[in-house]
Amino acid sequence: MMPQSTSAPSKRIVIVGGGAGGLELAAKLGRTHGREHITLVDSRPFHIWKPSLHEAAAGTLDIHQEGLSYLMLAHLDGFSFTQGRLESIDRERRLITVDAVNDAQGQEVLPRRELAYDALVLALGSTSNFFNTPGAAEHAVTLDTTENAEQFRLTMLKAMALVDQAKVRNPSARLDLVIVGGGATGVELAVELTEASHVVSAYGLPNFRADRDLAITLVEGAPRILSALPEKISVAATKRLTELGIRVETSCRVSEVTDNTVRTADGREFPAQLCMWAAGIKGPALLADLGLPLNKLGQIEVNERLETPDPHIVALGDCCAAPWREGRTVPAR
Repeated sequence: MMPQSTSAPSKRIVIVGGGAGGLELAAKLGRTHGREHITLVDSRPFHIWKPSLHEAAAGTLDIHQEGLSYLMLAHLDGFSFTQGRLESIDRERRLITVDAVNDAQGQEVLPRRELAYDALVLALGSTSNFFNTPGAAEHAVTLDTTENAEQFRLTMLKAMALVDQAKVRNPSARLDLVIVGGGATGVELAVELTEASHVVSAYGLPNFRADRDLAITLVEGAPRILSALPEKISVAATKRLTELGIRVETSCRVSEVTDNTVRTADGREFPAQLCMWAAGIKGPALLADLGLPLNKLGQIEVNERLETPDPHIVALGDCCAAPWREGRTVPAR
């Protein structure tokens, strides 16, 4: 499927998705085979390291200074870059359609385009999975994109300011934040928010004290947090979170999210002026239109070589389900 020789292949290899996997593949193939054969497609002009989005959400990292230009990387590593959202894939004609790119005023910058491929690599990543939980999509924030992270940061800062003002009239006022999902994202975000909130006085909020006025609850449906990792890591993480004053609730399945409450299937309620959803992932909706086998999370099913039943398409990363061991698939890491 993928070229093995160091000489330039005749194939046109198109990689859709410039995350960690797609970008590194484009760079390696580009350095070997050249820009006329290797094209990377992404909806954004910059690569952002997705695992750092929790730092952006907490305000400890300026995501706009962390981006790496795809055009610059393409120039350095010998691949071509096409900006635009993947709109559709015509498997019979081996064509992908890339949507037009508009500026902030809605004016078209780049037109809708078609790209031909001999080999197509799907590295589209994933989106948050709300598992059809009532109210989650409407009231919870995710960390799928830089826009999500920035939205959460500003929303939390606004909520802190409201608590700071309310303290004058009501000394018991506080900010309740619920993080749904005890995987890596949820755990890292909880710690980052706790540490970052101690410098909130820099925003001119003299009445807000994080150790007193910020209550973070981490809710996990499994019996332990970080369930994909060894149990000793889970135990150590739970101990550390508790020491930081973060409430950890396990075996706790969320049944509903409202504008101020997170409810669980066993009847518990957690107050939540803010709710961050980090409870799981699913494949992008576009994959359902390809006619390729998907698992229950909407990810493309691939073999141990990341091949799909279509001999011209492979998939890697969170958009696919690759066999691992004991009948399980490789977990998102």
